[in-house]
Formats: sequence, structure tokens, C-alpha cells
Amino acid sequence: MNRRSWILRSLTAAALGLPAAAPAQTYPTRPIRLVVPFPPGSTGDLVPRTLAQKVQAAVGQPVVIDNRPGAAGAIGADAVAKAPADGYTLLSHASTVVIQPQLVKAPFDVLADLVPITQTIAGSYVLVVNPAFPASTLGEWLEAVRRHPGRFNYASYGSGSGPHLAMEMLKQQAGLFIVHVPFRGAAPAMQELLAGRVEMAFDTSVAVLPHVRSGKLRAIAVGGPRPLDALPGVPTVASLYPGFDSDGWQGVFAPAGTPTEVIARLNTEFVRAVRTPEFVRQMADLGFTAVGSSPVEFAAFVKAEHAKFGRVIRERGIKPD
Repeated sequence: MNRRSWILRSLTAAALGLPAAAPAQTYPTRPIRLVVPFPPGSTGDLVPRTLAQKVQAAVGQPVVIDNRPGAAGAIGADAVAKAPADGYTLLSHASTVVIQPQLVKAPFDVLADLVPITQTIAGSYVLVVNPAFPASTLGEWLEAVRRHPGRFNYASYGSGSGPHLAMEMLKQQAGLFIVHVPFRGAAPAMQELLAGRVEMAFDTSVAVLPHVRSGKLRAIAVGGPRPLDALPGVPTVASLYPGFDSDGWQGVFAPAGTPTEVIARLNTEFVRAVRTPEFVRQMADLGFTAVGSSPVEFAAFVKAEHAKFGRVIRERGIKPD
């Protein structure tokens, strides 16, 4: 696009109230800020930090990680939703971006205020039990829970967290009665599970794999739609309850109104980074699947996830702690 065409297009866009897209060949011209609404060193920080290094090498500008934890990711998401829609402030978020605003009043609307760029990874929640629990298979687990309704407890990071919703989905589909014990964070929930003071939990593959491999936890089932290579022989919940899907995920967003040319460039570079053999292997070792979807695919996925979790929250009467 030459300068004359660019000026004419910008004037037309302004007259119509549309964002004036920067020419694709000139973006980016300065550092890109990638907001991560989780603390440094967390799982939510690992993936975007790894991808940022690959993307900045491709675009020739720094991609700077800006950690803004708090309010289950809402603080960082709100900052990006209110940022200029110019492609220089992005958000790397997890599935909580569609959950938390349906539990508490949020200052942003994920479907209206953020534009999906690409899903980076999918990571199944895994149903695990303390080794003292009298079951080694999914069938045995179901039998034990049904034989003693209300006797067993399960841990979560708190009401409305991914592990909480995953178990509530299973309880609803299988007709189970298990007592929810919420904790303020992943670490205390895991500590109580390892100590045997709660019997079971859904948790991320990256959190449970070291404990499963050491024998401190037993993996019963994978919550996502596909088995995990990192957990050979462990079935999916969907093998007994078709359609069950409690995948966690991460993806990249931009503020609504970001020019389509910029979204396209960002999608190209992030997808290229996600699909590198090195990143794919690294994610597989953690029990994650590298995705790399188009903006249209990711937008449809986010909308479906919003509806799925909203339905569970309403039907199960889930309230924040």
C-alpha cells in the first residue's frame, strides 16, 4: 500500500468511524506489551513468556511481558480492554477470562471488549486421587463415590475456578454427590490433597504430572476430549460420558477495534511460534497441546466456552467465595 492509498483509506475510515489500520508492512514500529494477568513463574506466565521470545525475533521489536495479577485475571484483562486499539498492548489469558465475569461484576465484557487473536494451548484438567482412595480406575472411582454419597471431599482453587467447574460438570453428568472444599489458591489445595485431608481433585496436567510420576497421586481420568501422551493408559471422562470437556486453555487477545491487518500479522507470528517443533515438544512434556488457531476459529471457541461455563454456573448455582 503506497502512502497516497494509505492516506485515502485512513480518511475514509475516519469518516465511517472505523479504526484506521496501519499498513501491515510498517507494523510494529515499537515494542509490544503483552499483559499476563498472572504472577511470574506461574503456568499462566510460562507460555506467553516462551512465545514472546519467538515473536519478537520475527517482528524485529521487543515483546515485553507485563505481569498484572489479581482478581482471577480481571485486572490485567481490564487494562488491555481499555488500552488503545493499535496492536501495541495485548493480553495473554486463560479460560478464566470467560468464567470470572459470569461470577462477579467485571469492568469489561470479554465478548465485546477483546478481540481473539489465537488460542495458544489446550491443557486438560486431570482427575486425581490421593493413593489412599480405594480406586485405581475411572469405573472403580465412580462405584466408590456412588456407594458413599457425601462421604468424599474434593479440593479446588476456590468457587468458580476451573477445577471447581470441572468437578461440578462431572457431578452433574454422572449424578454424583461429592463435597466441595475450596481453598485460596492452587498450592494449599494441592498440599491438602497430598496430605490426604481431601481425597480428590481436578487439576491441571502440569500441576499433577510430577506427583503422579512420583506415586504421590493417582490419575483417574483426563477431563479433556483427548487422552494425554504424558499419561498413557489414563482414559478420558468422555469415554464414559460423551461430550464431557473440561479443557483449560490459553490464548492471545487485543483490544476491540484493533485493525484487522494488525490482528492478521499478530496471528501469523503467534501461530508460527506456537507450531515450532521445540514449542510443541515443550508443551507435550507438560501435558499441554499446542494449538495455533485463526482469529475466526478462536472467536467461535471463546463464545462457545463462555456459553458452556455460563450454563454450568447457572445450573449448579455457583457463587463466588
